Amino acid sequence: MPIARRLLPFALLVACLFAPATASAEGSSGTELRDQIVFSGDVLVRRGEQVGEVVVVRGRVLVAGVVRGDVVVLNGRIQVTGQVSGSVVSVSGPVALGSSSHVRGDVIAGEEVALEEGAKVDGDVREDVTFALNRPFQKLGRFAPWVAVWASALALGFVLLLLAPRGADAVAGAARSAPWASVGWGVAGSLLLPVLGALAVVSLVWLPLGLGLLGALFLLYSVGIAWSAFALGRLLWREPRGRVLAFAFGWAILAALAAIPWVGGVVWVAAAVVGLGAMTVAAWRARRREPRTGGRHRASGKMPEPSVVPMVTEAEMGKEGTGL
Repeated sequence: MPIARRLLPFALLVACLFAPATASAEGSSGTELRDQIVFSGDVLVRRGEQVGEVVVVRGRVLVAGVVRGDVVVLNGRIQVTGQVSGSVVSVSGPVALGSSSHVRGDVIAGEEVALEEGAKVDGDVREDVTFALNRPFQKLGRFAPWVAVWASALALGFVLLLLAPRGADAVAGAARSAPWASVGWGVAGSLLLPVLGALAVVSLVWLPLGLGLLGALFLLYSVGIAWSAFALGRLLWREPRGRVLAFAFGWAILAALAAIPWVGGVVWVAAAVVGLGAMTVAAWRARRREPRTGGRHRASGKMPEPSVVPMVTEAEMGKEGTGL
């Protein structure tokens, strides 16, 4: 399987390249730092500003402040004049390090790495690196669907982390604390949703709903795969480290397993089932913990007992006044 052996290093690339980075996703004050994830555009980290992870699919990154995680650009240029606690990786572009820059991890670029005098790099510096998937897509042959599916899962995972970072933590916690419940609910949902969609289509009354449900199944399963990748990555990259790198670890492991013939389908189904189940468990827990804000009753549902004040007659008040 020569093609599988060439694809396997790329699947592990995201996890292995950043192994030296041990930076926390928290600032010096203990507050959580925000990750910067951009699909098309530029990212500027100003002087005096601190962020977590920086991931750009297409664009440029200028770091004048502090990045506590890694800086990764798939197609674009990276310029650092500040500090990066993790690694700096430009898959298909150059990297420039200013005289005041300090990178604690590795610096890897698909093109030239320019270092001014005074720039510090604690890890390795590699330029003109050829990544595995820079080959023409058509040469992948029967592995082209694998690339399409798992590249889509990677992009979808970044979107989910950007839109619902707290939700990602809740799903990972549900998968870790209630694995069997996650599997059970995932199996039930994976079997029940197609049946309900088919019944709605047959009934004609609910035809639009059935068509919409059937059309959304693949998206739902892809969401489940993304959640499974994040939950798996959290087992290796524990909190308070960055969510992006945790997701990258889990995605790399699942993608590598899915590249093995006769195993990819099983991995896809299992990841989708577990992810959907963990998402269901997390949503149910969040619903149960939601406080009751409507109404005037307390959370216990019981009215407070009124205090009883004994009645005092005028005669008794007169006696108390003359008894001093």
